[in-house]
Amino acid sequence: MNRIRRSLLLAPAAALVARPAPAQEYPSRPIRVIVPYAPGGTDQQLRILAPALQRILGQSLVIENIAGGGTIIGAGTVHKANPDGYTLLYTGTGAMTVIPNMAKTPYSRADFLPLGNVIGTPFVVAVRPDAPFRTLAEFVAYGRANPGKISFGSAGIGTTTHMAGEAIAAAGNFKILHVPYQGIGPAVTSILGGNVDMVVGLPNAIMPHVNAGKLVALAITGPQRSDLMPSFMTVREGGLDMVDVTKFGFFAPRGTPEAVVRRWVAAIPEAMKAPDFVEATRRSFNSTMYLDPEQFRGVLDAEDRHFKKLIADLKLGDAAK
Repeated sequence: MNRIRRSLLLAPAAALVARPAPAQEYPSRPIRVIVPYAPGGTDQQLRILAPALQRILGQSLVIENIAGGGTIIGAGTVHKANPDGYTLLYTGTGAMTVIPNMAKTPYSRADFLPLGNVIGTPFVVAVRPDAPFRTLAEFVAYGRANPGKISFGSAGIGTTTHMAGEAIAAAGNFKILHVPYQGIGPAVTSILGGNVDMVVGLPNAIMPHVNAGKLVALAITGPQRSDLMPSFMTVREGGLDMVDVTKFGFFAPRGTPEAVVRRWVAAIPEAMKAPDFVEATRRSFNSTMYLDPEQFRGVLDAEDRHFKKLIADLKLGDAAK
């Protein structure tokens, strides 16, 4: 009887010892967010959102630029990372919808979970002040008269800036010389140095130089004029059938725990409401565009179909072989 009583008394204690310790609540340490471009463009969007995210998540964000391969190196780094929520990707959608259609990549779109889109903004088409064209009509006329002589800088092969430049030339029915860089920041630096004639890029990277008189803006690629840049005509207003609103958001590696995904899905739209983010975004000439994971996935599907056809039509990348 004493043995039985002793066993019953010891059983709860043994159960307590055997029970695994509860997992630490996420996040319990800083979160690494990789931007697959050189500094000076996309990373600026994330840096103005980071303070609000850090307040909500209770941990700091370590923002790391890993450029190269038209986003392949940075996105590939996140793809190979442990899917625990501590290594995420902040990128333009071209990393998922352009690059995989142009070249062999170590990942596919199915290897990433969309967490939420943050920015949706048209590109600015800008040229050097000493270029032999200062309007979109003059640009197109020069391109037709001098096929292949206009050079344009992009954020890299297979980025949406690359696709936008090619699409503008195709809509204008002339050839253009593409010069890829490892981000829109280096591309803008190059045009300021007189190395290329035209650049297509994010407003936050281009507009300070337009306002300083160092670049001339020809048009924007949105479906209508932007209330942030109302004096600039759209490419379509200039007679070219081309529209592009580029989007930027967060992705996690496939296999990331559902609890982590839910945490980010709740945090992103909340952070986007922060007055300091809203104001800083407007000052940088970008427009916010929140898309939840389901909406984001739908946009990615549509972009994938669009760019697959465009790449084939223009015979770019592997499609040219």
